[in-house]
Amino acid sequence: MASPAARCFLLLIDGLRPDVAEERLAAGDLPHLAEMLAAGGRTRAITVFPSTTSVAYLPFLTGCTPGRCNIPSIRWLDRGAYGGRWWREREAVRSYCGYQAPRLDADIAADVRTMFELVPESVGIFTPIAKGLTPARDPSRRERQLWGALAHYAQWHQPSDDAVARHLLRAADGPARFVFAQFPAVDGYTHQAGPDAATVRRALVRVDATVGRLRARLRARGELERSLLLVVSDHGSAVVRAHLDLADWFRARGVPTLSHPVIWERAPRAAVMVAGNGSAMVYARPGVPRDSRWPIARLREADAFVSGSDLVEALLRERAVGLVAGETGDGWLWVSDAAGAARLRRAGEAIRYEPLTGDPLDIGGARAGSAREWLEATWDAEWPDAAYHLLDQFRADRTGDLLVVAREGYDFRKRYEIPEHKAGHGSLTRAHMQTPVWSSEPLAASPLRTVDLFPAMLDWLGEPVPAEIDGEPLWQPGQRLRKPRDGTTFPTPSWVRSSVG
Repeated sequence: MASPAARCFLLLIDGLRPDVAEERLAAGDLPHLAEMLAAGGRTRAITVFPSTTSVAYLPFLTGCTPGRCNIPSIRWLDRGAYGGRWWREREAVRSYCGYQAPRLDADIAADVRTMFELVPESVGIFTPIAKGLTPARDPSRRERQLWGALAHYAQWHQPSDDAVARHLLRAADGPARFVFAQFPAVDGYTHQAGPDAATVRRALVRVDATVGRLRARLRARGELERSLLLVVSDHGSAVVRAHLDLADWFRARGVPTLSHPVIWERAPRAAVMVAGNGSAMVYARPGVPRDSRWPIARLREADAFVSGSDLVEALLRERAVGLVAGETGDGWLWVSDAAGAARLRRAGEAIRYEPLTGDPLDIGGARAGSAREWLEATWDAEWPDAAYHLLDQFRADRTGDLLVVAREGYDFRKRYEIPEHKAGHGSLTRAHMQTPVWSSEPLAASPLRTVDLFPAMLDWLGEPVPAEIDGEPLWQPGQRLRKPRDGTTFPTPSWVRSSVG
């Protein structure tokens, strides 16, 4: 008799802070999730940078970071292709927040494969990443567009989650081995009213009820024991106390600046691409095509933006700005706060950090260690895992010349943020970078990045893991399936056969 196939359900509650979820769990508001966790486990993971929707889905669905995927942000500019002809070359100025959203799949690096490609028996529900899905396996595509527009203009987000719940239960009754479902309401209400608003709590309770119905459906089908349920988020959030519109900041200093949503600017000397809205990439002299980024020394010259002054220094004096980063031109990444600068680089398997005039990442001095050691040492710091993610950002060809990161409580968009965001994300701060991971199976004890869940899900499904991914196989939940109590055997992925008895 053939072995029953394992199933995996990845339920992503967009924008859910781990502390908000933990408080609701402790208060008894989430009984179905509490029942799931009684036999499973929960932890906090570190997401990717920028910590914003769609970009931060990449680790779950590809096992790769934004830098590896060459998707550095939700908005970016192709410096080699954009020559200033804003209409003819508008495709070189990307935003996944509007009509260009469907471009995301084709923009992912060609050699990066999604879970939907690796596991053909999969379904994506309300997913902005659909690479590898057929129309039948992406059943909510049109509803996502409809309810997304309604949510934006009417500030009514629950209908989106209700649609996700309907499609999720239908998928549970089908043959799909991997099901990804995104619940957008928590993020929408967070932006609208704050991370712990009553509307956020109500939306979370509704998701808990959906989890209860899903588990009941799987139990009735005799599939609960071989179904891995993961409840995760792509990023956290924090209350925004003040907005510094970065594009207008450049304009106020006499720099014509290209930015969304109005990308027409005659002879721009800067382009500002905001994400989340707690970070932004800045491109110098867009419209003059070039192949590479300018080094930080060049960007600090008075004629870099033709402003007559060092705008990098001026940025660092702004209260809203937490960090500024750029390349040095000799293999290092320069990063600074208002108090001083340090430099970062990869040296083989190690990440090296050396203070120059300051300690912007608050490490306490020079440090070298593996990527895993950096995570373990800094996962709960003010800028958790920042060294890893700053270096990753500059892996992407599309990343700007400058990276500007907001302090908690601030963001970089005001003029066109309609409705105004009362809370946001996108930065490297702890409130934005820490996310919940709740599982129906016991979790690994080691700190996790969200990118590490990709190999874990493939392990559960008995599928081989691609070699060139960023996620690490720290957690192997499929071992229980490979040694079930009833003696049933499941296929063992080749990459773990040496460690399985």
